[in-house]
Amino acid sequence: MPNKNYINGVYKERKILNEAKAHGCIGARSAGSHSPIDIWIIDHPGRTIRLIQCKPDSMPLKTKNRTLRTYEYLNGIYSVKFEVL
Repeated sequence: MPNKNYINGVYKERKILNEAKAHGCIGARSAGSHSPIDIWIIDHPGRTIRLIQCKPDSMPLKTKNRTLRTYEYLNGIYSVKFEVL
């Protein structure tokens, strides 16, 4: 059985994803990922692609901000190309 932290993380990821989908977005979880991206969401009306790293609500803001600074290079202008291979 998965540990409590994993279960809580999955719950938070699904909650965020379901809220986004309720607003017309598409996206998915990267289940079991060890990458900085737990969820990706494409907000077509807002013309935004969100790459989300979920952290526990109990985690100190200082630690969350350190993670944000580590991966802030992902923010910016990218070309997006959809393909079916």
